[in-house]
Amino acid sequence: EEYQKACEATPWEELEHQSGLTRAQILKAAQVYSESDRTIFSWCLGISQHEHGVDTVREIVNVLLLRGNLGREGAGPCPIRGHSNVQGNRTCGIDHRPTEEFLNRLAEACGIDPPREEGLDTVRTIEAMHQGRVKVFIGMGGNFAMAAPDTPYTFEGLRQCELTAHVSTKLNRSHLVHGKKALILPCLGRTEKD
Repeated sequence: EEYQKACEATPWEELEHQSGLTRAQILKAAQVYSESDRTIFSWCLGISQHEHGVDTVREIVNVLLLRGNLGREGAGPCPIRGHSNVQGNRTCGIDHRPTEEFLNRLAEACGIDPPREEGLDTVRTIEAMHQGRVKVFIGMGGNFAMAAPDTPYTFEGLRQCELTAHVSTKLNRSHLVHGKKALILPCLGRTEKD
């Protein structure tokens, strides 16, 4: 009842503004959901990495709870985090906050003195593009332009780069949003045969 009251107290204008949808579109989505026997809500980093990502995911779960779409087969939340092996990259030692132990071992194994300052996460990278501190973007798979939060801001940042290069198994929107010079380097996925 408390949740229902909070929803009813929110003006339609605010719901339309924040969602980017019309009232008719919101009502149609609500109808589809209310008539569904089982529902799965999926989302990617565009939800998770926003400033209010935690609250947004909480609301997704609240809506699933309203119709009992948790804890039963064919229903529930489905955060999609494994595109382009983003989970697996940590197994290779790639981290924008490497430990001192890792850096020391890397220095010893490779005979180099690796940088000690932390790297940039996705959001800080886009900000640095806008500030002119990141001039080259190299994407290894994925669809960075569409997966990053605040799509228009991300597009603007990529376009300010001197060079954007993508190592890709297939074309995607990121290849069309590029820096002053751009490369697309085709490759095969690890499970593909030439």
